[in-house]
Amino acid sequence: MPAKIPWLPSTPPPGARPERCPKCRRLALIPWTLRRNGASKAIFRTWICTECQVAEERPEPE
Repeated sequence: MPAKIPWLPSTPPPGARPERCPKCRRLALIPWTLRRNGASKAIFRTWICTECQVAEERPEPE
């Protein structure tokens, strides 16, 4: 397994409701950051797995 990225969380924060990671299958996928697409103005949330550090972007309801 590669080294963890230092600025990403290594454990879910207190009160977080982690989801199952599509890569490692552990309950460790947590919502992390928001970004807005400049062209369409749609909002996306980046989800991070605290175990394998995989990132996934999902549309966020407005």
